[in-house]
Amino acid sequence: MPSVFQLLPLIVQQNFGKQQLERTPEPEAVTDNSDNVLQYDRVMETKLAISYAIAIETIYKARTNPFGGRALDVCCGPGHMSINLAKELKLDELIGIDLSAPMVDVASANAKQQGLSNLRFQAGDATSLDNLGDAEFDLSTMMDAAHHMPSLDVLKKVLFELDRVTRPDGLVVVMDLVRLRTKALTEKYVQMLGHDYVERGLPNFLADFRNSMYAAWTPSELSSAVQSDSRRKWNLVVPRGLPFVQFLIGQPINSSALFTKRSRLWKKGEDPVAESDQGDLRMGRLTMATASARSLN
Repeated sequence: MPSVFQLLPLIVQQNFGKQQLERTPEPEAVTDNSDNVLQYDRVMETKLAISYAIAIETIYKARTNPFGGRALDVCCGPGHMSINLAKELKLDELIGIDLSAPMVDVASANAKQQGLSNLRFQAGDATSLDNLGDAEFDLSTMMDAAHHMPSLDVLKKVLFELDRVTRPDGLVVVMDLVRLRTKALTEKYVQMLGHDYVERGLPNFLADFRNSMYAAWTPSELSSAVQSDSRRKWNLVVPRGLPFVQFLIGQPINSSALFTKRSRLWKKGEDPVAESDQGDLRMGRLTMATASARSLN
């Protein structure tokens, strides 16, 4: 990951001036090409593992009861985030759903390889979870996938469904990329972070990352997808400076605080991030500790 000194010019550019870059939806919202699926299956080798670890820690701090329960992970891809959620939060059951049948097959194989019987993956549409009843889950998530939605109307349908299938005392969490202010800034950012994908022989992953950065939502756009009549208390959490992720967190309506003070989820060396990326993980944790949190209702 680039150093603070390398990122400093980008931070300045991001924080001074109006949003200029318009959104460009991804050319293909569903990943079912065999080469792309295989490259996505190597996600835990990349810097995205840092975002996944940050997301798990965020969910851990936001849940009323940090461990156990039933969970739903939509747009689950090859299942690595689902698997880590189930393992680290000691979930009783997790159902992963994705539109791509090849992704579902890979996710099922990954769970089987790790001997995890509490995970089940199936093909399905996150905008229409008709086979799932109301208030079935203690935790519902969509990780690094909101930018795949072709429009805000589609994203609103996903959030409505996640809200519906989650218990009133449960938690809904959406994590995604942030569209940056200008095209020039976006290209510099993609080049800096994309070096990791090139080194690992993942050219398709790099191309998808560039498309994803142009398809990502701004924080104001993402927050506008929350239903005005939602039965949850919603917050938007965005790291300051150069935001690498953003979170929509839907808590029980009577929640008094966004996060609960708890001991760190992992002891040293136990998190899912490679030793070579621990410095970047510490930087990510620092930016989350100083993140902006805004109540949406």
